[in-house]
Amino acid sequence: MSYLTITPVKASQSATILADNVSATTLDNRLKAALEHARRITEIYGLGSLDAVLAWETVEELQQVDKSQPKNTPHNSFTHYCTENPSALEARIYDV
Repeated sequence: MSYLTITPVKASQSATILADNVSATTLDNRLKAALEHARRITEIYGLGSLDAVLAWETVEELQQVDKSQPKNTPHNSFTHYCTENPSALEARIYDV
């Protein structure tokens, strides 16, 4: 059985640490893994255990970081074309 060493960090520091250079897919993967881990720990040790509390706190911090990340809208080639050529027939928007 392996053990994880946890060093005490203030909540504001951990959110900053997690926000540094974390891509959206990596953050999604970390959040999914943290949720699964928290559920398993809660199932094994119970909701009131220190391990479960720390696991759920990690999930909450990852969710806060996820909310603070700007959401990128996917740009496809047509959207890019319409942005660069607003006078093109394909780029026109009509009110009906």
